[in-house]
Amino acid sequence: MSLPRRLVVVGAGLLGGSLLAALQLRRADSTLVAVSSDKTLAGLKDRDWCDELFGYDHLEDACDQADLVLLCAPLSSIHAHLERLSGARDRLARGAIVMDVGSTKVRVCQAGFEGFPPEESDSPRFVGGHPMAGSEKSGLAAADPLLYQSALWVLCPPPGLDPVRLEPLKALLAAVGARGAVLDPRHHDETVARVSHVPQILSSVLAGWVGSDERLSQASLALAAGGFRDMTRLAQSSWEVWRDILATNPKPIARGLREVAIRIDALSKRAHVWSQVESRIVKSGDAERMRKYLEGIHTHSMVEGFGEGPEEPPSPVLEKAEQAFQDVFSEGKEFRQKFRMPRKGIAHDLTEFVVRLEDRPGQLLALLEPLSKAGVNVQDLEIMKVREGETGTVLLGFATADDAQRARAALATLFLVMEK
Repeated sequence: MSLPRRLVVVGAGLLGGSLLAALQLRRADSTLVAVSSDKTLAGLKDRDWCDELFGYDHLEDACDQADLVLLCAPLSSIHAHLERLSGARDRLARGAIVMDVGSTKVRVCQAGFEGFPPEESDSPRFVGGHPMAGSEKSGLAAADPLLYQSALWVLCPPPGLDPVRLEPLKALLAAVGARGAVLDPRHHDETVARVSHVPQILSSVLAGWVGSDERLSQASLALAAGGFRDMTRLAQSSWEVWRDILATNPKPIARGLREVAIRIDALSKRAHVWSQVESRIVKSGDAERMRKYLEGIHTHSMVEGFGEGPEEPPSPVLEKAEQAFQDVFSEGKEFRQKFRMPRKGIAHDLTEFVVRLEDRPGQLLALLEPLSKAGVNVQDLEIMKVREGETGTVLLGFATADDAQRARAALATLFLVMEK
């Protein structure tokens, strides 16, 4: 499956630049064309990734006889590019595909489907796209040729499009190492609101809240470890990018924030009930009651013996408070553990297993070198837990069960290999 003959990337920031960086290694007979700002074009000249460079004012010229046009500009700019290309669609090659890489799909697909109608069987058409890859960094300087490796790339084709027309896109995904999946635009936007957009906002809120008390902020920085780092990494993201996302997917985001807020508010009320009981025990100075309270924590019988005073919440209320938090932890853990299971879904999943490593120099090299010698490709790698002086666990993912079995055989005598 070969890449299209003339491939145009419009907007060479993080996503567009990473595409060019990856494709220039695999382009063969393809002509790579970039359309971007003067500053970015100067950076591309230094990198020598493209055959032709154009400014945004020459978009139509850049796309003359293009077989595939990738709109990698910010969401707020994609609509303008679509309108211009729709007016000049007769300049595209027959059978051409125009695809965006924006994080929301409903609005852009509406514009794209209307701007590139099925006038003839080989008329240029629009397909919505969203690679589930990115970084809190931005711009050409952050471009990474491996950004799309193993990433899921969602395609949103117009209704009734001949599947054969998606072949150039499949070739593109194969060239950059991505995995493809097809979704309806509305289904996509509602899903990414849950797994990307709302988490981004919550990450920013959490980071801002932790730093909001100057009295505690320095100690917070000193005490913060991996959990806080992981939960707030997204808070480093650019507002300029997220402004466009919020503006084009506001309804699912608003609904998601409201639903999360309801859950947090309910837990806040339950925690307040708990705090009333604990405060009254402390104020009473009754050592026996405090002993029973702490013993109840240890024996998982928090409510036993409490709520008997006239001013204290009755035991059933305290029991509900404890149960509410237990349910939240159980529900969250149950869903999160599904990431460590074989899953049926919209895309082929990886075969994974876990390896335990000692915390000493050379262990990662010792892990990967046998796999390299065995000719086994590691499709994905995640360091799940590591702390100085203790063992760590590494999750390895492979494209096929056969690759995973060969990897197990190569590592069996060297490391402790475990199920996920």
